[in-house]
Amino acid sequence: MKKLMLLLALAIALSLTVVGCAKKPSGESGGSASDAELQAFLGDHVYFDYDRYAIRSDQVPVLQSKVAYLNANSSATAEIQGHCDERGSEAYNLALGDRRAKAAYNYVVDAGISSSRLSTISYGEERPLDPGHDESAWSKNRRAQFAQ
Repeated sequence: MKKLMLLLALAIALSLTVVGCAKKPSGESGGSASDAELQAFLGDHVYFDYDRYAIRSDQVPVLQSKVAYLNANSSATAEIQGHCDERGSEAYNLALGDRRAKAAYNYVVDAGISSSRLSTISYGEERPLDPGHDESAWSKNRRAQFAQ
């Protein structure tokens, strides 16, 4: 009788171990992004030429990746932030930052993303990525940045 109880306990423990080791889902369906996807979405910026707000051809792939992310994550929303370098007046840079944010916004909306999922804001020169005072720093600060 002891052997039977031991065998039964062993069988139950083994079956619980097998069930407990079931493969976990690799990701949620229905538009949930992984941390790496989200970090790439937020970390890749759209850069602009000095005193310009037209989308450069080398920045189109960045915007295409933003569109792909938003298509794959249907509940995701984004704030598109326009930024400038330190040259120019505060008012001018706020207006230029607004045009940069709207240029990125228009690209994404034209690619099929609902405008209800997007908003824009300009920070002008208020939030530099690089605090330097040379072209290397300025080129990093002339950007549209996606945030959630």
